[in-house]
Amino acid sequence: MNTRKMVTNTIVAALYVAMTGVFSFMSFGAVQFRVSEMLNHLVGYHRSYKYGVLAGVFISNLIFSTLGAWDLVFGFGQTLVAFLILERLFKPSDSEMKKMMKVTAVFVSTMFFVAVELYLVLDLPFWFSFATAAFGEAVVLLVSAPLMQYLNKIIKFTERMH
Repeated sequence: MNTRKMVTNTIVAALYVAMTGVFSFMSFGAVQFRVSEMLNHLVGYHRSYKYGVLAGVFISNLIFSTLGAWDLVFGFGQTLVAFLILERLFKPSDSEMKKMMKVTAVFVSTMFFVAVELYLVLDLPFWFSFATAAFGEAVVLLVSAPLMQYLNKIIKFTERMH
């Protein structure tokens, strides 16, 4: 990975951690709206953004989560699995919005990892946890999609990775 990509991913990780910290009161638990998840859309612009987001997830869960190692395994694992699935789903012909809808669908679907964690650690009902975690993820990703499109016009996310 070249220096430009490393610096860009460091910034992404720092943004993820800062956003999770500021909104930590609503970023964890069965009902969660983790605003920093909007950065998941970056992988639709360039696959290398996954490193910054993954680092951000790991650091955020390490610093802010009350579930400790469980959140490092399940939260990080959920993000990693989602990115691996997306690498197979993205096509060069996909539009910007189609990629964002794929990101949303995959991240919402993989929230079952978080539901399993909440069931095992907090003894919360699995289906309730899945429904609420998936709902929060869907809201964040759908609401942030137009914002990310707007920011891309200014920042040009794809060019930042070349």
